[in-house]
Amino acid sequence: MKRLFFLVAALAGCSFSNPAAVLKDNVRTVKIETFANKTVLYGLEDKLYQKINDKLLEDGRLIPANENPDSRLIGEITKYELIPLSFDAKSVVEQYKLWMEVNIQFTDINTGNVITEENDIPADIRFYPPGSTQSGAIIETEQSAQDRAVDELASEIVYQILRYK
Repeated sequence: MKRLFFLVAALAGCSFSNPAAVLKDNVRTVKIETFANKTVLYGLEDKLYQKINDKLLEDGRLIPANENPDSRLIGEITKYELIPLSFDAKSVVEQYKLWMEVNIQFTDINTGNVITEENDIPADIRFYPPGSTQSGAIIETEQSAQDRAVDELASEIVYQILRYK
């Protein structure tokens, strides 16, 4: 009886996999659409587009293409927050958290099937701004932290769309 229970439990666990989510061998190219930017920071969408493009070219399993692509990646940057985490005795910010979130949808153009759709993919970057007196802290500008956040998001997006390849 126990064996039957474990067999049923194991098979039930497999039922959550989505066969349409497997990236087929005929999906070799992707059109990366410029992400919608729902934040007040202009240019994040261009940075993210370029980073995703570069990471896909570096990986080589899915090639960015504008003409006759097999798949399409669309997305939106939904959140950009700069949150003070700590202050010095004069109430000057010593450390920030930069928080970004994106939504993506990756679709097989030939079948119309959504291969993967992920919402609220986060990037959480902590940094010490210029003027911080934190002992041993590596000083970083918001721009530099922003670049790291975009790089982290691009890596996660590429992972999400290639995880079945």
